[in-house]
Amino acid sequence: MENLKNLRDYLEFHNIDTSKFFTCINPHHLDRNPSMKYFDDDRVFCFGCRASYNIVDVISIMEGVDNKEAFKRALINSEYNVATVPKKQVKQKETKTDKDYTKAYSVWNQNLKRNKQALDYIKKRGLSEYVIDKFNLGFNSFDFGDIKFNSIIIPINEHIFTARNINDNDDFRYYKPKGSTTELFNTKALTDNRNYCVITEGEFDCMSFESISISAIGLSSVNNVNKFINIEKPLEKTYIIALDDDAAGSKAQDELIEYFEANNIKYLVFNNCGYKDANQALVENPKEFEEDIYLIVNDIDRYYERKLRKLKQQDSEM
Repeated sequence: MENLKNLRDYLEFHNIDTSKFFTCINPHHLDRNPSMKYFDDDRVFCFGCRASYNIVDVISIMEGVDNKEAFKRALINSEYNVATVPKKQVKQKETKTDKDYTKAYSVWNQNLKRNKQALDYIKKRGLSEYVIDKFNLGFNSFDFGDIKFNSIIIPINEHIFTARNINDNDDFRYYKPKGSTTELFNTKALTDNRNYCVITEGEFDCMSFESISISAIGLSSVNNVNKFINIEKPLEKTYIIALDDDAAGSKAQDELIEYFEANNIKYLVFNNCGYKDANQALVENPKEFEEDIYLIVNDIDRYYERKLRKLKQQDSEM
């Protein structure tokens, strides 16, 4: 493939840092923690879904064209010039999705309520029937040729959903419609009448709080901090950061804290009772999880003032 453009240059042009892991470009993989990496043999490989792509594959996916057209665009001497492609145009092709799943959501919701295996999975994740109805959760079986799985459907909006494989042992664990973006989950939590809002990473973490009537929003990806910032308004809320206990979650937490402090927005950090994430806390120790978060939200102003006193004390000791 010596006559093809360099994949590294193509990715860097599209603001993908090839020196580190980046979000998988496989449209069937909801990559919560960046797991794709560029290798010097001019290919990318995802350690999550095991996808491996060359320059032709990447152009096909990112620009929404078939392999034949992608190959033409990948040729070094082709009239197509990577450096002249408007980034906004490429993004529109990548993210555009017009299909309305509203009717499908209704059918899938009824499927869930009739399917014991799916209901058992919901129960295993510690979620309540209230959550099924509030978020219109559903069940559907997907068949992608060699890949088949039964999944819980989590509607994000009328055009986008996340499908979660109920078999935790399968490598192919997530699916979302081709061409859809990873959007914030349950944005209504930002405009309700609560004086707080919990910020989680995944949809199941968000629903874990909602299942015990705690208002929460899900980033859906640690890469969505900026999307949260773009829609967050000064509503006199105190934000409770409850992200995953891992490197990606810690980085996103630091980004949120930097934003909150720069804009004088009240915030607290909740460590999910020492578990990796909120859903694990709900499953492993539901009593402690509920008691600990309610201690905070029932008197959130007092907890915020305590935080400020601790910070002042630490500053004075330095």
